[in-house]
Amino acid sequence: MKYITIIIMLISVAFLAADPIYYPTTTVIENFGASWCGACEYALQGLDAMQSELSPGEVIISRLLTESGEYSNAQVDSRFDYYTVMGLPAVIFNGKVRVDGASDDTIYGLDYLDALSNFRYLGSPLKMTVQGFNVSSGAFSVLTQMVHDTFALDDADLVFYLVEDDITTELTHIVRSVETQPILLSGAGSQVLSQASFSIDPTWNTANLWAFAFVQLPSHSILQGVSTLPLPQHYIRAAVSFDHDIQNATPGLYLSPSFLIYNMGNANDVTMRIETISAPENWYLNYCDEDGGCYPGFMDIPFSYAAGEAKPFHLNIDASGDGTAVFNLVVESPQTGIYKIPFTYTLGPISNNDPLASPALITLGSSYPNPFVSEVNFELTSHKSGLSSALEIYNIKGQKLQEVPLQNLQIGVNSINWKAENLPNGLYLYRLKGTQQSGKLLKVR
Repeated sequence: MKYITIIIMLISVAFLAADPIYYPTTTVIENFGASWCGACEYALQGLDAMQSELSPGEVIISRLLTESGEYSNAQVDSRFDYYTVMGLPAVIFNGKVRVDGASDDTIYGLDYLDALSNFRYLGSPLKMTVQGFNVSSGAFSVLTQMVHDTFALDDADLVFYLVEDDITTELTHIVRSVETQPILLSGAGSQVLSQASFSIDPTWNTANLWAFAFVQLPSHSILQGVSTLPLPQHYIRAAVSFDHDIQNATPGLYLSPSFLIYNMGNANDVTMRIETISAPENWYLNYCDEDGGCYPGFMDIPFSYAAGEAKPFHLNIDASGDGTAVFNLVVESPQTGIYKIPFTYTLGPISNNDPLASPALITLGSSYPNPFVSEVNFELTSHKSGLSSALEIYNIKGQKLQEVPLQNLQIGVNSINWKAENLPNGLYLYRLKGTQQSGKLLKVR
């Protein structure tokens, strides 16, 4: 088989250094609103829907309120000024990607998932760990370590948030206090222990208080965050330092830069494989470790992880002829469940057949009947013959249920039938893959 040939070829390849130089990024999400803001409820529901799609520890979500009586203060308002937040709600991801406003579609969380995709598997040059948190005194200490050998922090801030959950049935994750102090770090292994001293109001419920900290650059970019929230004994994270949408002009063997799979909890035995969503025939999607071992992507390969261990890997793709492959690297165990890292690989110029590269070539039209009982038809207009894509079907929690393939569309209007007799009655959302074109469906008896 061809993958055996690839393995033999790679025995002599000079692999990248196995020393970890990136750590999984924990994305900091700041939700700016007010207690009187009606549209802010949509943002809350959308963030809940987004979080239901995530693995443990991927994000930290807090809510900052302005002009909201006891839930607002000058420290919190300073964060509104920092980002020049005017309209509400505004949800900001790692200080850089911002989703303003909300509508009834916001509750599905799709815009928030798109925003998160910029950071979800990103590698950070920093590792942060909580050293202590005393809810009575307000003392919160964090250790920040540099894991990258050349990155330097010379003009950054360490920002601390004190947060209270479940103040009322409507108000949770509310930022009560903010502290900021400068932080300097340079060179792998350098570290600094920092401490915040929050003043605890006696009216706050200390049982519901938690804290988090993050490193923020003058550009507003947040490099890393950590919180006192509990995490499970087993969970997996990735640190990828390159673009998941890989472009290559040279056919044949492609080796990606190294990326790291971290076992963030206790010792764990996992399996890894490549889940191919779509790929041209005679393309071989495999991966290798940094010790010289290469593995066929279609097989479940076992790996044993010690507690907190990171293992470096790189993609090993053998492709000829222009095209695009869409695939996931899947890490799975009984303790962690399924963790997927998405990639696309395009050989040659971006093809007009690639729905991610040219979504405007397919236009999503109406669905009928709607409401529907057991099956529904989608109308799509293709502006070229032979295009392919997919319709993604989501429930009201923002969970993707199914993909309806759109293959070899004809120029003009196409009607695609979808049978959903096994789904319960209710509201569903559909979206043309790789675009913001979407609609709603109501299934009835």
